[in-house]
Amino acid sequence: MNSRVFISYSWSSPVHQRQILQWAEQLVDNGIDVVLDIWDLNEGDDKNAFMERMVTDKTVTHVLVFCDSEYANKADARKAGVGTESQIISQEVYAKVKQTKFIPIVCEFTESGEPWLPTFLKSRIWIDFSTIEAANNT
Repeated sequence: MNSRVFISYSWSSPVHQRQILQWAEQLVDNGIDVVLDIWDLNEGDDKNAFMERMVTDKTVTHVLVFCDSEYANKADARKAGVGTESQIISQEVYAKVKQTKFIPIVCEFTESGEPWLPTFLKSRIWIDFSTIEAANNT
């Protein structure tokens, strides 16, 4: 089966959105089938159904969860689209403890050096994308 990934992220800032888009394009250039809201969610679509489908679709091999402070805060508060999506993802993570479909990608660290992760992903092994150098080393 070819790799197909869904990218979950917060629209934290235009800079963060551009970075997510660049990473998505890099994955596509490397032959990965990427599902990204700005490419695949259209006017009139049901965004909650889209998120549920991406999390539960068996053809989606991985969900890359790009975490920054805004993502973590929205996820933990169950606020906005990230909050809805995190409810769907957290059920899958807790129900299937031994799985590797959901991969936290850390884009930011706290002042104390801890990765900004929502509670439901804190016990998961994460990948550091907090700097260009870190992202290029993965």
